[in-house]
Amino acid sequence: MFTHKERVSVLLVAVSSALILSQVAHCPTSGEVPQVEVFFSPQDNCASEIVSRIDDARTSIHIAMYFFTSRPIAQALVEAKGRGVDVKVCLDKEQPTYEYSKSEYLRNKEINTRLVGGSGIMHHKFCVIDDHIVMTGSYNWTARADLESDENLLIINSREIAKKYSEEFEQLWKGSKIDTYKYKDETRTEKVPTQDVIKSLNTGEIESIYIGHKGTKKFHRPNCQYGKKISEKNRVILNSREEAINQGYTPCKVCKP
Repeated sequence: MFTHKERVSVLLVAVSSALILSQVAHCPTSGEVPQVEVFFSPQDNCASEIVSRIDDARTSIHIAMYFFTSRPIAQALVEAKGRGVDVKVCLDKEQPTYEYSKSEYLRNKEINTRLVGGSGIMHHKFCVIDDHIVMTGSYNWTARADLESDENLLIINSREIAKKYSEEFEQLWKGSKIDTYKYKDETRTEKVPTQDVIKSLNTGEIESIYIGHKGTKKFHRPNCQYGKKISEKNRVILNSREEAINQGYTPCKVCKP
């Protein structure tokens, strides 16, 4: 296991990451050498590292996170907002259907949050802080990722790389990202867009999404106690009440969607 000092000081990792990321993200060359820290779960304290960077934020925290259930990270975001930091969060549209999701908590704490939908899933796991810190990797912001799963977390200090991630975040936030691509030909080396733009839903419009049970044919509000208990195998996302009724689903008598 690497020590914290080793993670910070290994220049080879930083230079290699800089070269790879600059090629993938098409960053302009300015002579900037990103500072990169590498962490792995479950052996490293990834959640603690994330909270530490959030606590140090001064102006902005912009997040695109597929799965978000971590209580300490959510609390750190609320505290950052209280300090006047601009906090924005993009989550996948199905997040409110999960029992421990922090989507409702963030909304209740008046954190600017949007649910991003489309033909696929919003599978990003990144955060941009103060236009120069990027946190990314396979690590979802969940207790399971912190305690059980084999995950990686990169914390990168680079304005060039942060700019690329910020551009991606803005497309998600504004709903201007191309949704789906297809291969141009049989070589499968080039792609072309096939649909319009991703739908970005403000959490204020959360009631436009419902959860259906494939077996019972009942549908629920996203935060219904019974809707949250539906297994992934039986869960279906319905984009409107009309869609639910047309597909033969009946409303839950408890949450009355």
